[in-house]
Amino acid sequence: MTQPRRLRMSKLTLGLVAALAAAPVFAQSTSSGIGGVVTHNGQPVAGAEVTITHVESGTVSRASTDASGRYNARGLRVGGPYNVTITKSGDGTQTQEGIYLGLDQVASVNAQLTGDVATLESMQVTASRGSEAFTSDNKGVSTNLSRGDLDRTPMPDRSIQNVVRSDPRVVVTDRDRGAFSAMGQNNRYNSITVDTISAGDPFGLNDNGLPTKGTPISQDAIESYNISTANFDVATRRGVGAWVNAVTKSGTNDFHGSAYYVYQNADDMIGKGKTDAKWTGYTKDTTKGATLGGPILKDKLFFFASYEESEKTSPGAIWGTSDSSATNKVTGLTTAQLQQITSTAESLGLSPGDDGSTSTNIESKRYLAKLDWNISDYHRASLRFSRTEEDEPIITASSSTQLKLSSNWYVLNKTNTSYALSFYDDWSEKFSTEASVGYSKFEQDRAPLVGGYQPEVTVRTSGADTGTSVLLGTDFSSQANVLSVKSWNAYFAGSWFLGDHVVKAGVDYQQDEVYNLFLQRYNGTYAFNSIADFASGTYRRYQLSQPAAGYTLDNVAAIFKMKQYGLFLQDTWQATDRLSIQYGLRYDMPKVDPLPTYNPCFAADAGVTGNFGACGLRATPANANASVGGFGFPNTGTIDGNSVLQPRFSFNYDLGTERPTQLRGGAGLFISNTPAVWVGNPYSNNGVAVTTYDVNRRKTAADPAFSADPFGQNVPGGTVTPPGLGSSSMTVNVVDPNFKLPAVYKYTLGLDHQLPWQDLVFTAEYQHLDVDKGILYQDLNMGAPTGTLPDGRNTYARFPTQAPGSANTANWNKNASFSNVIYLTNTDKGKSDNFTVSLKKPFDGTWSAMLAYTYSRATEVNPGTSSVAYSSYQNRAWYNPSDDAEGISNYSIPNRIIAQLSWEHKFFGDYATRVSAFYDGHSGAPYSWVFGNDAQGLGLSGRSLAYVPSGPGDVVWANATSQQLSSSFWEYIGKHPELARYKGDVAERNSSRAPWVNQLDMSFSQEIPGFAKGHKGEIRLDMFNVLNMLNKDWGVERRADFPLVRNLANVAGVTADGKYIYDISSTSLYNRNGTYAPTDLAINETQNPSQRWSLLLTLRYTF
Repeated sequence: MTQPRRLRMSKLTLGLVAALAAAPVFAQSTSSGIGGVVTHNGQPVAGAEVTITHVESGTVSRASTDASGRYNARGLRVGGPYNVTITKSGDGTQTQEGIYLGLDQVASVNAQLTGDVATLESMQVTASRGSEAFTSDNKGVSTNLSRGDLDRTPMPDRSIQNVVRSDPRVVVTDRDRGAFSAMGQNNRYNSITVDTISAGDPFGLNDNGLPTKGTPISQDAIESYNISTANFDVATRRGVGAWVNAVTKSGTNDFHGSAYYVYQNADDMIGKGKTDAKWTGYTKDTTKGATLGGPILKDKLFFFASYEESEKTSPGAIWGTSDSSATNKVTGLTTAQLQQITSTAESLGLSPGDDGSTSTNIESKRYLAKLDWNISDYHRASLRFSRTEEDEPIITASSSTQLKLSSNWYVLNKTNTSYALSFYDDWSEKFSTEASVGYSKFEQDRAPLVGGYQPEVTVRTSGADTGTSVLLGTDFSSQANVLSVKSWNAYFAGSWFLGDHVVKAGVDYQQDEVYNLFLQRYNGTYAFNSIADFASGTYRRYQLSQPAAGYTLDNVAAIFKMKQYGLFLQDTWQATDRLSIQYGLRYDMPKVDPLPTYNPCFAADAGVTGNFGACGLRATPANANASVGGFGFPNTGTIDGNSVLQPRFSFNYDLGTERPTQLRGGAGLFISNTPAVWVGNPYSNNGVAVTTYDVNRRKTAADPAFSADPFGQNVPGGTVTPPGLGSSSMTVNVVDPNFKLPAVYKYTLGLDHQLPWQDLVFTAEYQHLDVDKGILYQDLNMGAPTGTLPDGRNTYARFPTQAPGSANTANWNKNASFSNVIYLTNTDKGKSDNFTVSLKKPFDGTWSAMLAYTYSRATEVNPGTSSVAYSSYQNRAWYNPSDDAEGISNYSIPNRIIAQLSWEHKFFGDYATRVSAFYDGHSGAPYSWVFGNDAQGLGLSGRSLAYVPSGPGDVVWANATSQQLSSSFWEYIGKHPELARYKGDVAERNSSRAPWVNQLDMSFSQEIPGFAKGHKGEIRLDMFNVLNMLNKDWGVERRADFPLVRNLANVAGVTADGKYIYDISSTSLYNRNGTYAPTDLAINETQNPSQRWSLLLTLRYTF
């Protein structure tokens, strides 16, 4: 989608050799390059001087041709325009003008000298007018977006998701949360960099892949994007998912800048959508910013700076007492009772807050400053600083039975600061280097929004253990929740230009220094059954977690350094005039220090019992078949030293046809951008560093008194039982010591052909992915199975044939000294196949268009949906939970169609009118049919894949099931092929799919005169989900409940003759007519107005 250039001739017709230079695509770069072949009368011209000038900044790069007539220039600024002058005494001079360079790409500029002087103006990057695709460096699979492309792209929320969806292989799989996936891979495997520095989530907590809720760097500061799903250059460090690389703008010899204001209000600019309800997430969303760039020393030193601040104005809480005017009301709670509770809290030394007057606006600020220095014609440097600050208040959700006061709300205070220094050097005609160093620091503090730290207190008004309640004090998960990640990185690559070969070798390094403290109930939680009990301090339950004896908060926190060393060597060989081959090796070595805290009880052999000091192993199991002892290996495993050697090969072959046609492809091994949180879980969950106290009874005189002091909670008296003994148990997360970073083999084959009409380029691409090292989570403490269910799967309940429930203990044979023991290891299962066909019409000054279709199928073992090990283990559907079983990927989108159209015309002088549209239609998210309750005795509901009965008599109905209900069940199965095909069997994971998703976004902009010559104003309107504006049923995205599951029936036991007893009497399984009807797929809209139309107004002034 790079802006094409029109071809105009000056003086003489020039013969241009199309895309023959040995031109490897860059990786981990912020620059571009130019290379080519110079001939005279068909013979190579040696010693020709090549002068490359970036017109706007005066930046000059020089090169000369070798004996084969080849020249190469690297480390050039992205964008343009560039003029290239090639001269040789006696052979002539040619100048080619108007060349624009894409990020991470090398343009082929070849010439046939004719002994005269010639000028080629406004030339596109390749000889074929209309596309940058036909170059020998085009060996992988990627999409480039220039600044012009970004300006023409609808940006209804100014997010990175608006950018990455332009690649046909990258799908926004969850509009509400902003998650996007490439080739059906986990969204956490994507890599996002800006100016060589990672701009992605440094710890792996967020679904959108970013460290903040909004974009970390203003879109107005970006010059270009490169989105790749297969870059075979060995300098590419991460490549399992999508690699999104951006470079920021730079200053030039002229001063240029902008000021802009972006506005949206919920009343007039956000629709009511399918639910016909007003959007209540925020009342107003505004962004204001400015950019400025220019010279400090003409032709030598330049600056660029940008500032942007955003604010989403929140309506505050929408819940109140039953006699209030609040939108939603809590049943059974009066204003008088609430006032009594808050006054009592204040008298006890607490700060309860209120039910909604506190400001909860989301505020963010983004700063960027950049210097570019042309040291000489052969050396260039760039220095960039950026900082993002974001305060995101979270209103903990109230309900019809509980009101949560503002003291229970919390705020995520985030800062992300980074520095990047890059050098681009041509040391000789045959050797150039690119080097960079960087540092970034991300900090997140989850803290109370108001009132400071204090215990969390639940006050019921019923006088019983259940009923209406008020929750105040610090949210129990926010009482010790701090994250800091400091990252250092360095990169060095040298390229030797040796005739037909370009040899590249280099190293890269990254170190992440992680501090993550997460200790729930560190300040204590209390529950009172009445207001009177609260006033007297007579709690019903008191829970507290503290560092165990001999340990500190540093033992509770995940504190470690993760270093990653990379070495690479590559040769790009121009084997013939039409064939370019690239091959190389990459070696990655991770190092982790220190090891997680050692748990001697976990490491003990099976059968061993006793008190180990820090922990203990029970001698008497709950039953004769229960496990006793430890697990026989240490819990200190990490990825330390588990290196990966990655061979890669790619090629580009020009078919030599009348119209440009090329075949390209490659094969190679890539490792993932592994979330640090997955590595950090064993540090936070070692089983010995935390002591948990739980007084689960009405307070007695012997129990500790209530305390409002968050850091002076009273510890229950008596002997402290080590974890593993008494009523306590240990939660342990373990990484297989042989665990390797997720890695995949990628294979690609593509064909590009330029059609004879409108510079259209037809492309067909196939990508295959094979998992080499995937992720597999297992629970090592399920205990031995207690029986087998009718369809052959295991059950772990105490009574295998009885209904699940409190009387039928789950995990009956588990080791009682431990709770969950989650083990992270590798699997070699999983794959993906993707086929894309596309037509692209490049922008010619008036219009551009693109149409693409992608077919994809992806499988996986574990979707890795969470930052928490136990959640990643259990947030999926299964036949047997710890099996290494492959199924359809959570991120698999089998069919996708995207279309883009942009049109521009200047009706009034030099002031452009622009209209753009972007359509994205794709298959809905997959989901699994499951049993709604704990069918396998695992203590987990809604995770066991459902058995689809073959017909009447195959299962027995629970007593509460009416004839009408059971008959309608069979009718439902018959009408739904995705279920009917599994009759008599277990439905496969993710075998069903939500409805097709349609999204059409548009933008309209009009330039207007400014206040001085060269100044312009712009009025722009971006429209999100236009189809929903036409019909509220259109443009919505339905999804099954997380983790993509849908309840078919509940299991009420097993008959004596081995048949399931099905219970479908739950209200979620039938409608008001008493007919079987599983819960509809939901329209999720918790974070953004993603399921309704919206408008975004931008006012911009540029000069």
